[in-house]
Amino acid sequence: MQNKDIHFDRSCVLIDLDAVSYNYRQIKSCTSPDTDVFCVVKADAYGHGAVRLAKVLEEEGAAGFCLATVDEAKDLADNGITRPMMILGFTPQERFADIVKYGIGQAVFTEEDAKLLSEEAVKQGRECKIHIKIDTGMGRIGFKADESSDDTIADICRLPGIVPEGIFTHFAVSDTSDDEYTKKQYEAFRAKIGRLETKGISFARHHICNSAGIFRFPGFHEDTVRAGLILYGMYPEGCPDRDKMPDLKPVMTWLAKVIFVKEIPEGATVSYGRHFTANKTTKVATIGIGYADGFSRRLSNGFMMNIEGTKYPIIGNVCMDMCMTDVTGSDVKRGDIVQIFGEGNPTDELASYIGTINYEITCDVGKRVKRIYISDGKVQYD
Repeated sequence: MQNKDIHFDRSCVLIDLDAVSYNYRQIKSCTSPDTDVFCVVKADAYGHGAVRLAKVLEEEGAAGFCLATVDEAKDLADNGITRPMMILGFTPQERFADIVKYGIGQAVFTEEDAKLLSEEAVKQGRECKIHIKIDTGMGRIGFKADESSDDTIADICRLPGIVPEGIFTHFAVSDTSDDEYTKKQYEAFRAKIGRLETKGISFARHHICNSAGIFRFPGFHEDTVRAGLILYGMYPEGCPDRDKMPDLKPVMTWLAKVIFVKEIPEGATVSYGRHFTANKTTKVATIGIGYADGFSRRLSNGFMMNIEGTKYPIIGNVCMDMCMTDVTGSDVKRGDIVQIFGEGNPTDELASYIGTINYEITCDVGKRVKRIYISDGKVQYD
């Protein structure tokens, strides 16, 4: 299928559902048959569309889904997703009723929250599944990994209505060469589990490996891993041993269109602030994409835009709805397709230019950018 065969107004992202399935199978090939894969589809599946992707991943055999908010979980449930779901972080106490009602697994890292979840479960006559969060070195949320919280966690797991489904932590630098720190985190995690087991506390799931951990530390997989970025065909930035990792296919391609072409004379300026001045007669192509679409203003004056396979520099500031490129000497015309990123033009390039990571690039693609899904070569307009 050619990009010119895709119908859209100003901008769209193509979501390759077959690539999602392929990446999931690549991940499964790196884990043992006894290790479950929970798929991280928070933040609307990193901008790809959580409901659509969750349906594909559920069909592929995903054991469950990781989310950031109650409403994200409810949206999946309301759209027919039946696999277990868990909230990886904070949920306000005002939403605990929904946690219990919808059977959502909740990360727990304070005794106060655990007691309120217990009270809500008893009130509803239901069970509340929890995942105890341990801070082994991320410094974010979680009970301390040392002995000081052992008794508190044991008490929490014995509360009425509480089902201690999981215990987990999060690697801080598994995508860097600091393997010693990652190993220390794992050792602290296993020590915590061991001490709790001596108190009669056990969990159905132990999970520590994120995307980088899955590929780089197979010995740390435990019974469950959490796959995020790699599901979407992207690798953690700067991750060591990249050449030894399984091949992945990018899921998202971002396209836009040239909406106007003109020539400006020497001395003419372009865009807000007049930060570009033409030093000769210049052919300018205006593209229908701007920072309101998630195309960062930090890409102004220099980022190379791929128009029909050739790269041209942005000139002047990126506007809310448009940006301009210098296409002098080309045959670029109105209606030509611009690939922001995609096959052969990875998100990493754009991320590197503005000093961020590829996660942020796909998450920032705006809601007004049309999502178009492709499966078995067939186009599904959202």
